Amino acid sequence: MLALVSVIAPLLVNKIGDAFIAYEKKQITLAELNARVSQALMECFTEVMKSQSDALARTFATFGDVMKNSRLVRIVWATVVLSQCGVLVFQQVGVPAIVYFGGGNWPSAGATIDWSYLLIVGLCGLGPVVLNAGPGKVNLDSVKPK
Repeated sequence: MLALVSVIAPLLVNKIGDAFIAYEKKQITLAELNARVSQALMECFTEVMKSQSDALARTFATFGDVMKNSRLVRIVWATVVLSQCGVLVFQQVGVPAIVYFGGGNWPSAGATIDWSYLLIVGLCGLGPVVLNAGPGKVNLDSVKPK
């Protein structure tokens, strides 16, 4: 985290600071100030995305090494993935079949199914899901100057 801040701070502070100083001295217009600030933010976002991608690649490489070298981790990983796939298959195929042939109502599973999906996604690669979706997703096209 400190490495990321040490890379971002000079990029952001120096460039934006220089742009505001130039604007204050009437050397650039408001439109040019806006363009310079947008450019500095784009460079900052680019550095953050590079850093996140690098950290993610190292994390998966480490996890891959652990999976190669530890039989216990492979067994636990396979057990959790297969059991949660069984839960999802039962919920999506078994429960409707029981209700159809047996009649009546089946009680709601509540958050069980959500947890099954979460466990499977987590074990199959939560990093890309978290970094490229949800509130943390940065659409760089939306911050580019028009």
